[in-house]
Amino acid sequence: MITFLDVETTFQINPDNRRSDPSPFHKDNKLVSVQYATGGDAPVFKWFYHQDKDVDPRVNHAAVQNVLHNTKLLVGHNIKFDLMWLWEAGFVYDGHVYDTMIAEYLLLRGQKWGVSLADSCARRKVSLKKGDLVEDYISNGIGFDKMPPETVEEYGLADIVSTRELFLVHKELFNRDSNAPLRQHLKLMNNFLPVLATIEQNGIKIDFSMLNKVQSDYQIEKSQLQIQMEDVCHAVMGDKMINFASPEQLSQLIYSRRVTDKKKWAETFNIGLNEKGKPLLRPRMSMNQFAGKVKDMTTRIHKTRAEQCGNCKGRGDFYKVKKDGSLWKNPTRCKACGGEGVIYVPLPKIGGLTMNPSGINDVSASGFATDKTTLARLLSAAVHKGNDNAAKFLKATIRLNAVDVYLSSFIGGISRNVKRNGILHPRFNQCVTRTTRLSSSDPNFQNQPRGNTFPVRAVVVSRFEGGSILQADYSQLEFRVAAQLCGDEKMIKDILDGVDVHKYTASVIYEKPESDVTKDERTAAKAHTFKPLYGGTSGTPNEVAYYQAFVDKYPALAKWHADLQTEAITHNVVSLHTGQQFAFPDTKRLASGAASNAPSIKNYPVQGLAGGCVVPLALISLHNELRNQGCKSLVINTVHDSIVLDVYPGEEKQVARITYNAMRYVDKLFEEIYNIKWRVPLEVDVEIGKNWLDMEAFPLD
Repeated sequence: MITFLDVETTFQINPDNRRSDPSPFHKDNKLVSVQYATGGDAPVFKWFYHQDKDVDPRVNHAAVQNVLHNTKLLVGHNIKFDLMWLWEAGFVYDGHVYDTMIAEYLLLRGQKWGVSLADSCARRKVSLKKGDLVEDYISNGIGFDKMPPETVEEYGLADIVSTRELFLVHKELFNRDSNAPLRQHLKLMNNFLPVLATIEQNGIKIDFSMLNKVQSDYQIEKSQLQIQMEDVCHAVMGDKMINFASPEQLSQLIYSRRVTDKKKWAETFNIGLNEKGKPLLRPRMSMNQFAGKVKDMTTRIHKTRAEQCGNCKGRGDFYKVKKDGSLWKNPTRCKACGGEGVIYVPLPKIGGLTMNPSGINDVSASGFATDKTTLARLLSAAVHKGNDNAAKFLKATIRLNAVDVYLSSFIGGISRNVKRNGILHPRFNQCVTRTTRLSSSDPNFQNQPRGNTFPVRAVVVSRFEGGSILQADYSQLEFRVAAQLCGDEKMIKDILDGVDVHKYTASVIYEKPESDVTKDERTAAKAHTFKPLYGGTSGTPNEVAYYQAFVDKYPALAKWHADLQTEAITHNVVSLHTGQQFAFPDTKRLASGAASNAPSIKNYPVQGLAGGCVVPLALISLHNELRNQGCKSLVINTVHDSIVLDVYPGEEKQVARITYNAMRYVDKLFEEIYNIKWRVPLEVDVEIGKNWLDMEAFPLD
């Protein structure tokens, strides 16, 4: 039996962003209603809580549970949310699910269009029965438990009708030959959904004393970094300080240039968005032409010396004199110094860090780029040229930006989102990225620094007395996936021979023997290893030389990249044998011969197969085996190519072996499901510790 199901719940208003929080794990949230329809029957509405209703939830609970008991396929839009609410409310359902949001997401093939029920219905010409029945109530903070009961019923039942119609439209669409390849990945994502819901329900135990310590340490570091930046700024700019939070002022400091006419600047370099909301293509010009334009439209920044303002005598304001000789009641701000009391006299010496843009793509509306990637490139260039002030400032800036993210997104995100009993339940999203890999929110645990030295990890501990945290991590997964996809014999041989590609990368970048490469240098080199996998070419002379050597070393990779671009140009889509497809509707062949979306075309298949297929298959296998063996240990998180478990005391060896096998032998599933011979062995590193940071390798023998 197919059952279409939807729930309505209470919600809490998040004081930080005023967004509603309908989480099933919030202690104050309640299940308001469950509405469902079996097959083509009329939908049924069941109350569980309402301030104006005298409800006995036990009667309705039995009726809904009976339906679930007979259901073979549970269908909904964003059904993971409904499924977790059912579990939290005491219902039992362990059957198959079908999410119309996932189906819509796959049909879009990675295009960033909305996948809400309203967006999906509008796109597929399905009538949205519920309309805006409750928008005014929700915007005013009125939950379903306080709305007029008849409004809630109409809204909930309409949701079922629209979802069922959308399901039937999707069924017809997936039966078309053009969409047939998508069916296999649709099945995988729906099979993965209950596993993901279980991980989200399990949640992560947080040590709040450690959280406070990490927060304090970051705040101290932030203050020290700000002092370092101010010291460098004073050394290179003189007495006038700048606002580091201003992209325009930061650009002037870094590049030692100020734009004289912003309007002309934007017109010259096509800064802005087109009618589709995408960035305008930059005009083609040589580096000499670009340098000439920059010289003509900017002025050099000079160091300054502060002097007392002669107009206000350093006060910043003064009192005007009336005709009768008396003073005005309120002072007037001094225009000569802007109220600062000092004026800044330019000195002959050029100010700033005197860095140079790499080309036209470094141009921004306020001057030049100051994004994370650009700052990293400039830091490498500064170190290479021996520009100590620039290297010190840029290193501190990059680290300060990271610390700000850690404080707001991780420390703050954890504090804001812990629901009850010290358990954090991050949301895992299957329909956000363009590659089908997962994203997470509340907080975003996917966006962590590379390596296992992130201090915030220390706050993740076991909920079990005497328990431990276990992490299993794929080794060089993206490199191995790329080798599998392109079939380069040299890449495959290097993997089979145990070549540490990241250490090799570091030895080239840092110009030292592999034996002298440090752990930190190896970790930093990972970005450079992955860069040529995705067609990256820019950087320091050493980096550029490495990227070319990489392509020369693995010629089949370069050919595969070329074939992908031709496929995208010819068909506007790139396909994998797993059924994953990535749309590139605006792709054109450039004069250089490359495709206009070349980095994404090369990137998506690798990330899509690794994060959207390998890891989900491993998690499904792990989930099933833990349950089959009656383990009390819980899967609590997944970050890209790693899996984290909360291990019950005494189960360490058993769980480590189960996890390793599920991840290591996922290649067998590719043969069973997709008839794909996996030529590249997958390697898995297993670590264990009392928290997610302080971990040691776990022996599997």
